[in-house]
Formats: sequence, C-alpha cells, structure tokens
Amino acid sequence: MLKELRLHETPDSFEVILDKDRSRFEFYGKSMPEDPNSFFIPILDWLKEYVENPNRETIITFKIDYFNSASSKKLLDMFSILSEIHKRKMVIVVNWYYRPVDEDMFESGETFAELSKIPFKFIPY
Repeated sequence: MLKELRLHETPDSFEVILDKDRSRFEFYGKSMPEDPNSFFIPILDWLKEYVENPNRETIITFKIDYFNSASSKKLLDMFSILSEIHKRKMVIVVNWYYRPVDEDMFESGETFAELSKIPFKFIPY
C-alpha cells in the first residue's frame, strides 16, 4: 500500500501532496531547493511506485510560481516517470496553472507536455 507523501511549502520548495487513496496529486508554490536531489528523491521514488499500479484516472495539479533550472530537470524526470501511465493507454492529465502574464511558465508547461507526451490542460488563473 502506497502511503501519502506530503511535503510542506518552504521559501525554497513547493508544497507537495501525493495521495493515491484520495486521488490528490498536487504541487504548489516555488521550487529552488538548495539540494534538488534530496528534495526530489522521495517524490520520484513515490511516483515510480505509483506507476506500477496507478489509479484508473490520474489528474495532477501544478500551480507553480517559479522553478529554477535544477528543479526543471527534476520535473522532467517526474514527467518521464508519469509518461508510463500514458503509454499504457490509461488516463493521465496534467492541469498546468499559469498566470496570463507569465509566458515563461506557460512555455515551460508546453515543453514538458511535448517532451513527456502526457496530455496537459493549460489553465490561466
């Protein structure tokens, strides 16, 4: 049984909620951790285990204000893991929230969608 993973937001890292039982997969805030490897390892490990037996539908929310280049690489690693769900013809959608004035965040989402082949829904807020 996959336990919930919850990381609280800090000034340097975003809030993460990964809860298979409640179908909550959420990322909020900023990501510029001092040590991106140690921050992302539990997330990547959780996702690797999740894709072995995913829910019938996986909807992931990203409402990120900022991420640095080291975090960008780790986000790409996450999408690469999650793309396994899509490859198996199971439902996965990323809800990518962005501020209309933040073209960089919108374009980052487009790049992640293109590279991972996961369906993204772009939602201005």
